[in-house]
Amino acid sequence: MSRIITTSTVSSTKERLAILSMSVCITVSGTFAASGCGVRSGMERVDEAKQAKEQVEKQQHKLEKQLNKGQEN
Repeated sequence: MSRIITTSTVSSTKERLAILSMSVCITVSGTFAASGCGVRSGMERVDEAKQAKEQVEKQQHKLEKQLNKGQEN
């Protein structure tokens, strides 16, 4: 059984390969973009947590000063 390869078969195979390659590229680029967004979001949350910690420490220091001032009076 000999299989005859025609021009239409070759072009059809090339088209399928091109479509498959494009879909893989789109999927991979989307995966990297999504992971990049996750990292960025995580870093933003870390920065927000650091800022919140600094604010709490400042407020605590202020309250300690007021407490010490009240004890002196």
